This record gives sequence, C-alpha cells and structure tokens, in this order.
Amino acid sequence: MPRIRNMGRMRIILTLSCAGLTAYWGQGCTGAPSAVFALPDLAAYQWQSRVLVIDTPTDQSAEYLRQISMLEAAKAGLPERNLQIVTRPFAPSFRVRLVGKDGGVKLDQNAPVESAALFALIDAMPMRRAEMTGR
Repeated sequence: MPRIRNMGRMRIILTLSCAGLTAYWGQGCTGAPSAVFALPDLAAYQWQSRVLVIDTPTDQSAEYLRQISMLEAAKAGLPERNLQIVTRPFAPSFRVRLVGKDGGVKLDQNAPVESAALFALIDAMPMRRAEMTGR
C-alpha cells in the first residue's frame, strides 16, 4: 500500500509543478511582465486617439523602416482615424501594437503591419463606425 500512496503524492507534485511552470512561462519566465514590452503611459490619448506603438531596436532596422514607409504612404488616413504614432527605440526586438481609444490593445504583432490591414481593423471598430456615420 505505501507504494500507491507515494504515487498519489507524486501525481500531486507533478500537477503543481506543471501549473507553476505554465504560470511562469506565461509571465515571460521572469515572474513579472517585462517592463521592456510594457506599454508606455497613454492616458493622454485615451478617448481622444488611437495609438500605434512601435517598438524597435534601432530607427534603422529593416522592419521599422518598412513600417514607417507604409505609414508615410498612407499618411492621409492617419488623422481621419485619429491615429497617433509612438515610437520606442532600443527595444530588444521589433513589435507593433495598436491601442484603441478605450486603451485596449487591438493588435499585437512582431512584424510590420500593412496600412490597408491597419485601416480595415480600425474601420471595423464600433467607435470608428460611429465616427464614420457622424454619431
């Protein structure tokens, strides 16, 4: 019988270990959210503007230059959608996040986003649809 009791204890220990590792990995293996990828304080923009936060290792990285080029080509659509651009250099890697007027993250990806896809995402948002209908 002692052998069966030990199996039960081992099963509990294994289950708790797996749950702990899952939580640890979910936090980026640091035990806390990474400050490097935390969003900057965007309180000044809330309910006024949407914000595209671009994290980049340098302002000369290929991804960053491509993203800026696409935004420059579509710059007429930025003010129409109340879209502000915030660039944060010296990040460990490239990342683009769209933050809605409500402060929620609507898009989070590690590659440049096409302007047409960005505008389509924004135009599908309830607040944007209300803006387009004049409400």
